[in-house]
Amino acid sequence: MRNEAETADTFSRTADHKARRQRALRIGLSLAIASTILGAGQPVAMRFGAVHVDPLLFCTGAVMFAAVCAVVWLISSGDLALVFDPRYRARLCTMGFFGTVMTSLTVTYGLSRISAVVGVLLMQSEPVYSLVLSTSFVGERPSARQVFATVVILVGIASVFGAGSFSPLWAAGLVFITPLFWQTSHVIGLKVMPPLSPSTVTGGRFIYASMFLTALLLIFRADTIHQLADQTLLEVTILTGVFIYFFGALTWYGAISRLSLAWTTALVVPGIPLLSILFAVIFLGEHATHHVVVGILIAIAGVLTLVMGADAHRPHPSDSEMAEAIHQPIVS
Repeated sequence: MRNEAETADTFSRTADHKARRQRALRIGLSLAIASTILGAGQPVAMRFGAVHVDPLLFCTGAVMFAAVCAVVWLISSGDLALVFDPRYRARLCTMGFFGTVMTSLTVTYGLSRISAVVGVLLMQSEPVYSLVLSTSFVGERPSARQVFATVVILVGIASVFGAGSFSPLWAAGLVFITPLFWQTSHVIGLKVMPPLSPSTVTGGRFIYASMFLTALLLIFRADTIHQLADQTLLEVTILTGVFIYFFGALTWYGAISRLSLAWTTALVVPGIPLLSILFAVIFLGEHATHHVVVGILIAIAGVLTLVMGADAHRPHPSDSEMAEAIHQPIVS
């Protein structure tokens, strides 16, 4: 009888474990899909805002609404005080400057002059910066696979250069360097996560970034605030801050807390640029040229070469991986 009871108990625990894994898979997959859709909407939303609203006003408004959501979230989790803790304040403030202020300004001002489709291609440069910074500051030694994948990404971006799509060059340059600021903020954040959770770090970035941007707006562009009296522009600004920035970050973290980081990235990375092109065509009336499509596909192949080289069976992402995932694949 005892053996039968132990067998039944073991079977019950196994069945319960399988049920939890299946539930985590379903929820994680749903969150990954949501993260992909929200991430794909970023270049389109930023392009629309940059064209129809003063770029600094649009950046500030979007980040402020994201910060409001972050405050509410951190209050509910009891972590708001950590954002202002003297032990973490300076680092979170620096991360907010590089990871949100600079990235928001560069991508918005850049997309005010180049199309969202071209912007999608240029932002595939992130693994290049990741490789350089991780080698220079984290002490990692790149593998031959990483070097090869990085070269493929650069070839994809360079293949479009001769077609004249990167015009004006200063605007394309702003978008191209945007991932450098993302990766810089990741390196800065390595020493605070842990003890801080990813959601606390992300919330801190939004909160401090909103302070920076509000100060810049009031000093240099206070005369543009009246533009948000237009209901459509105000709605786009709110939707960008709440969904693209805030919920984009939450769905990403929710996905990688339930699924393998490598597997999730393999789903999200190619999905975002392809959906971004579709959204740009539908909502902005843009058209992707043959050169741009080929360049994006080559860059995606390079990114996937990096992603598929990771351990897909890792049950929990390491601290360094979580740092790599701070921005919504922006925000952050």
